[in-house]
Parts: sequence; C-alpha cells; structure tokens
Amino acid sequence: MSIEVEKIDVRFGGVTALQDVGLTLQRGEVLAVIGPNGSGKSTLFNAITGFVDIASGSVAVDGKDMAGIPAASRIASGISRTFQTPRINPAATVEDSVLCGFHPHARISFWEGLLRPPAMSRTEAELRRRRTRVLEQLDLLGFAEQQMGELPMGIVRMVDIARAMAAEPNYLLLDEPAAGLSKTEQNVLIQQVRQLAKQGVGVLLVEHNFGLIRRLADRVIVLDRGKVLLRGTADEVSKRPEFVTAYLGTSVQ
Repeated sequence: MSIEVEKIDVRFGGVTALQDVGLTLQRGEVLAVIGPNGSGKSTLFNAITGFVDIASGSVAVDGKDMAGIPAASRIASGISRTFQTPRINPAATVEDSVLCGFHPHARISFWEGLLRPPAMSRTEAELRRRRTRVLEQLDLLGFAEQQMGELPMGIVRMVDIARAMAAEPNYLLLDEPAAGLSKTEQNVLIQQVRQLAKQGVGVLLVEHNFGLIRRLADRVIVLDRGKVLLRGTADEVSKRPEFVTAYLGTSVQ
C-alpha cells in the first residue's frame, strides 16, 4: 500500500516546475523532500493532492489512479495535508478548527440528524472526544478556546497539523511543518510523526530544517530546479557535493 508518483511533469505556461519526478511513499515510513527555494517541493505536494494538474506521468494511491479526481475527493483516498501557509479562519477557535478535520468521518446525513437526534448526539460526543485526544497529543489543550487569529504562527501550524491528523489519513503530507516552531514544539512534532508512522501512516515531509530531517526521515529526496537530484538517507545525501551545491554552498550540520 503506497502513494506512487511516476515521471510527472508540471508546467505553468512555458515554465516547467517539475520534470520526470517520481517517488514511492509506503505506509509506515517518513519520506522527506528537500531542496532550495523554487525547486518544486510544494508543487509536488500540490500535484499529489490535486491542487495543480500534471502534464504527464501519474499519481496513484493504493493502486488507484488519481487522474481526474479533484482535490476535495482525494481525502477519501486517505490523503491529508497541511500547507506552507496555513489556511485558517481567524475567528474560529482552536477546538472548532480541529473538529473540522473530522468531517470525512461524520457519517450522519442531514435527514438522519433530523429524524434521529440521539444518533447525532452520540456522533458529536465521539468526535469531541477524539478532538480532545488530538489536542492532548500536540499539547494544544491550553489553547482550545482561543481564536486562531490570536495565536502565534507556531501554534497555528500545530493546529493545522492537528486538523490534518483528525482526518485519520493513511498518508499525511506536511509542508514546512516546523517553520516558526519552538524547540519544544518541534520535539512534540517529531514525537507525533514517529507515532503516526508506527501506526502505519505514511508521512511525506517538506522541510528546510535539516536537523529535524535527520531525526525523522527514513529516506530523503533532493529536488533541484524541478528535477530529482539525489535519493538516499539524510546522512548519505548530506555527504554528496551536489547536495552542498544545491544549498548554495553551505555546509549541513
């Protein structure tokens, strides 16, 4: 069971954002995609989740071709994601924002809710229990009643991750999740990603923090100018001169 990306190209007008890019994300592993700004990392996420069209190649989830399946419907295939810039309602509370993540699992229809109020009440109570559990896991209970617009960006990112986790995905795509997080928050993030992987969730991670990548990723793919430059473990790729060059000549600690 895996996400299979095979030889995809993505073009924006005359600009090729991705060329002949492929990857396999197995359930239970953490795969990191790294590269300098403009290398195509977020475009790759958007191609997998249906936010941009691919010009050629294919994306399949557990053997099912995603061609023609819109972004909103890919949740049903077991994919959940965060965005580099979290998409939030600043007036919503943290607990309500996370509760929205359970929407794919709310099985009570309008008519069932109208005609069977006890069934709706039981469903709502269960979703609230599960929301509390997710908030606890990410140390967010203390912020539960605060509005999203009142929070620092580090906490907003953690709420965005909590909302993605609430969908109970088979594959979780995290776009720059550690940006703006404190060391303590990063440690919570690392712990939760490891736990998700142990539970069989495949995690695809775009991240600039290479120290975090070293601690988390089973494998690493390096993108440069829309093409795959290197593949391997974090230790393996960090020793390659191509990797150092792609990062503008800076050494990696």
